[in-house]
Formats: sequence, structure tokens, C-alpha cells
Amino acid sequence: MKALTATTLALLMALSVPALAEKSVCKQVANLAENMMEARQIGVSMVDAMGAAGDSAIIKRMVVEAYEVRRFKAPVWQATEVQDFRDEWFMVCYKVAAEMKES
Repeated sequence: MKALTATTLALLMALSVPALAEKSVCKQVANLAENMMEARQIGVSMVDAMGAAGDSAIIKRMVVEAYEVRRFKAPVWQATEVQDFRDEWFMVCYKVAAEMKES
């Protein structure tokens, strides 16, 4: 979780405060995390995922974190992992956004 917090903090610091106030940034982060874990769970190779990340260090970090998670065969477990990964990224983003708003 510590690495995830630092990564998300770097992402949020690159964005404007008004965008943070709308919470749309965290929803975008969560959607990206969801898509990344779905790709992981259906068997997209890490090479292809890294290629899709382009030059974004944050997205590359998300790829690494997604591929550190076990790949499941059962759809129910895949869906659970996707939801957990998405919600973890959203939660950290939301907490960091709230901290930045307070400061």
C-alpha cells in the first residue's frame, strides 16, 4: 500500500486542485486500475500491458502492481480481484486528494 500511496500522490500532484475537488480524477484512476486488472486476469501479457502504458511512469507502476497479483481461472475470483484492485486505487487516491485539499 505504501508504494501505491506514493504513486497516486505523484499522479495527483501533477494535476490541478480544481480537478481534485471534483473527484473525477479518482474515478479515472479507478477506471484505469479496473481495466488494468481485467487485462491481467484475462491473460494479456505484461509486455503488451507495458507497451500500452506508453511513457507514463504512473501507468507502468500500475501495470507492475497488477502483474504482482495472482491470475485466477474462475470468473468469480477474477471479478473479485478486479474490484479489489480498482477500489484500492480509488481509496488511496481519495485519501491523498482529501489531504491535499486540507493543506
